[in-house]
Amino acid sequence: MADNKENDPESQHYDVYEVFVQRDPLGYHTHIGSVVAASSEMAQIVARENFLRRDTAISIWVVRQTNIHETSYEDTDFFVNRATDKSYRDVAGYVDNAKKWKAFKERAITIDDLVRDAKR
Repeated sequence: MADNKENDPESQHYDVYEVFVQRDPLGYHTHIGSVVAASSEMAQIVARENFLRRDTAISIWVVRQTNIHETSYEDTDFFVNRATDKSYRDVAGYVDNAKKWKAFKERAITIDDLVRDAKR
């Protein structure tokens, strides 16, 4: 009997793949789970059978879990952007906008004021 490693289940290497699905053309891909498979092609088939048997989708991505690089939870400095102050993007800066807009409108010149000034 010949040694055939392809048919030997113990010689097969399986990877974990993360599965992302896009449900409609304007939607984005969302993570829906993980599968274990011998190849990316097989991972797509397994993912389709496991996650999309009853649901519809237009695109499916499988990514080998070892190819995903993540930040550490302890590395809080990674997300701090020291180059510029972007506090203007925070919602807290817009709390007084309604008051400021009302004050501006009260001081603003109206069309009636312009017509009145033009007639003088």
